[in-house]
This record gives sequence, C-alpha cells and structure tokens, in this order.
Amino acid sequence: MKNDPTLSFIVRQALENLGLNVRTARLRRGETEEMAAQRAGVSRPTWRRLEAGHPSVSVGLAFEALQLYGFSEQLFSLADPDLDAEGRSKEAARRPLRGRAMNE
Repeated sequence: MKNDPTLSFIVRQALENLGLNVRTARLRRGETEEMAAQRAGVSRPTWRRLEAGHPSVSVGLAFEALQLYGFSEQLFSLADPDLDAEGRSKEAARRPLRGRAMNE
C-alpha cells in the first residue's frame, strides 16, 4: 500500500468535510453505501474511504460523487483563476507601466 502524503491540517479538515458532505447528500436521498458505490463504479470499501475523508481516494472519485449528488457547477469553480486575488495581484505587479514618463 502506498504511503499517504503528509497533508496540512487544513487539507485533512477539507477532506473530512468533503466526505461528510457527500455522506449527508447520500443519506438525504435514502441511498445505502452499496447503492452509492455501485452508481460511482467503485467498491463499498472505497466509497467508505471517500466518506471518511481518506486522502488515498482519487480526485476522480471525489468529483464523480459530487456530480452524482448535483454539485457539478461547483466543480467548475474550483481553483478558478478569477478568484485568485493573490495571483492576480502578483501578476499585476509584474506588468510594465505603460504611458508613464520615466524620471531619469
């Protein structure tokens, strides 16, 4: 079995939260773990690891689960460059100043 990567506290919390959210969506729809796993094309133990927030679960399965429960639109806003305030600020600082006279 592969070693799990060392993950920050925030990432571990986010994975656990994602798992809990997927579990809540599944339960609200009255589905069993077996039904959800079958819909996603994975084994029940793999589905349980997803709901537990285990970092070894593939991002593909996480996205599939979100899509199954109607969160497709949110997938497209993940890592949206337009929402990256720090990156946009640094990019703007690197742009040359145009139309301004330089003092010599």
